[in-house]
Amino acid sequence: MAIDFNAVPPSTWAENLARGQLSKLQAQIDSQTKAAKSRGDALNQLQKALQEYKSSLTTLTGKKSLVAMNATATPDGAATVTAKGNAAAGNYTVFVEQLASSQQLLMGDLAGAVAKAGDKFTVKLGGGESFEVALDGADRDNDGKLSPSELALAINRASGNSGKVNAMVLNNNGVSQLVLSSGKSGEKNAISLDLTGISDDGLKNGLSAPKELSKAQDAVVWLGGKANGVKLQQGSNTFDNIQGVSFTVNKVSKDTDPPLQISVSRGDSDTTANVQSFIDGYNKIYKAISDMSQSGGSGKQAGAFADDSSIRGLKSQLNAILRQSYDGVTLGQLGIKATREGTLELDSKKLGETLKASPDALDRFFNGADQNGALKQSADYLDKWLNSSSGLLKLRRDSEDRNQKDLTRRQEALQKNFEQTYNRYLAQFTKLQSMQDQMTQTMSMFGANSNYF
Repeated sequence: MAIDFNAVPPSTWAENLARGQLSKLQAQIDSQTKAAKSRGDALNQLQKALQEYKSSLTTLTGKKSLVAMNATATPDGAATVTAKGNAAAGNYTVFVEQLASSQQLLMGDLAGAVAKAGDKFTVKLGGGESFEVALDGADRDNDGKLSPSELALAINRASGNSGKVNAMVLNNNGVSQLVLSSGKSGEKNAISLDLTGISDDGLKNGLSAPKELSKAQDAVVWLGGKANGVKLQQGSNTFDNIQGVSFTVNKVSKDTDPPLQISVSRGDSDTTANVQSFIDGYNKIYKAISDMSQSGGSGKQAGAFADDSSIRGLKSQLNAILRQSYDGVTLGQLGIKATREGTLELDSKKLGETLKASPDALDRFFNGADQNGALKQSADYLDKWLNSSSGLLKLRRDSEDRNQKDLTRRQEALQKNFEQTYNRYLAQFTKLQSMQDQMTQTMSMFGANSNYF
């Protein structure tokens, strides 16, 4: 084959031969790089899908109950009420005899109070709790006196207080007075002081005869009416005595007022929406994993994880978690069934019938005993994949990173091999071109001198 270096320079010949010699290796690396990128993109999509599914589970878990209950209190403003899924529908009459309140004490004149070494006093609560206030170091400005501000700080920082009693300073017409407030309402939180450990008369006198601004008082309500109802008394205005129902009373009832009515009913449409929200989240992750792991054929392109048994195992396990019975309840009993494609669909009519017969069936399945139902089991399994330090996705990414580094090293080695092969061919073709040029010149000389022969 004649080589025309005027038409094709040595560099082009060298490059074409070098690339042809290494083309199979380059094609192999290109194919593997493309597959690695496809797997990396698929891992990103898988992580996004798993995180979205877990987020939907977290939202449902935060509702505490998938059964939506409607709860109202009339007249408006008399009380607020909430109901959980295990509440029974019904109407309740409540008479509020007394609201709970926290005690608040205004202490006496502390202008002459002095914190002597070793002085201390004890703050006691009506329910038996107490804590000690040591006054060593309470005089923070070292002026020899104990101001209301310094005393308030000593009380609030006392070991064992932890919010049982809050001390503050009231400034009124240039006079500072100490105010003590119980941290919680109710008779058990009434405040008293044991001053036997105080030697300073000024301090003792200022603390010994407080003025009660607010009384420590229990809430008293009558469930069913004051005349023939059940008396409920406690330190808080929020009552949880009715299973699944919590109501907070805001005002005292008068005999001439309309009775406080609490109504609880099941919100079927909202309950269905909660269940459908779970089904939508599951179907989305199921379809995403199915697309990534499909084998291809019949006009469909194979997914990035078509030959990956662990991804198929992920889909299988998410499905298996929902196929279990939780606290005696199954998906089928809740009107949730699998389609031919493996997704879920809801029969809302059957769900409603089940909840009429067993109002807590939905929460028994999804929340389970000790909050260990289908929601938590699914979330815990997702954590095995999503954990940022030891999750299966993290391990897969680490493996892909190592594979990518190996591909980069192989590409760099191939590039170096190409350059060496190219330079060798370039040297050979350049030498051949030089020889051709010399031969051409020699032949030209023979042609020019042919008349002499």
